[in-house]
Amino acid sequence: MQVNLKLIIINFSKLNRKLFLKSLRDYGIKNTIPNISDVNVNFLVDLIKISKTKNMLEIWTANWFSWINFWIELEKVWWKLLSIDFSEKSHLEALENIKEVWLESTISLILWNALDEIPKLQDNSYDFIFIDWMMRRSKDFLELSLPKLKVWWIIIIDDVIKFRPKMVWLWEYLEENNIEFNVLPIDIDDWVMMIVK
Repeated sequence: MQVNLKLIIINFSKLNRKLFLKSLRDYGIKNTIPNISDVNVNFLVDLIKISKTKNMLEIWTANWFSWINFWIELEKVWWKLLSIDFSEKSHLEALENIKEVWLESTISLILWNALDEIPKLQDNSYDFIFIDWMMRRSKDFLELSLPKLKVWWIIIIDDVIKFRPKMVWLWEYLEENNIEFNVLPIDIDDWVMMIVK
């Protein structure tokens, strides 16, 4: 990604964070990367803060925009973030950015199919899982993720109204297993599903 991160290395202040996030947002728009909206970001960051999340799994890396927003909140506690993406381009961009801001010890990126990688993760490890990738497989992501969660946890699944026709199996799975959820109108573009225990 052609984004200058030097000022972040020197001093990642609130002003610099805003400039960096704006550069990521602009880059995403210019390159038609479907990043989550600012409204959605604010909602997720508030959830991270309220839930005191320490270990988070994100299924889909994109161009790092959502992740850097999560990091700003997660850095306040001892935390870990794992992100899985099937796109080599996204993966390489994220790796470059992480090295630039010296975060190799707190962020792990996996380049592969999340359906293959989630089962390999340690059970009872995550407080928060954000699913925003391959809507047709959202049911599979959810089912595979459940054993990986701690006693108290949050799962957010994005775009559940706009892409509902692609997510039929997810809705059926929730009904068949009596899993309670809320669908929230966080963003005018689409709603998110929240499952909490």
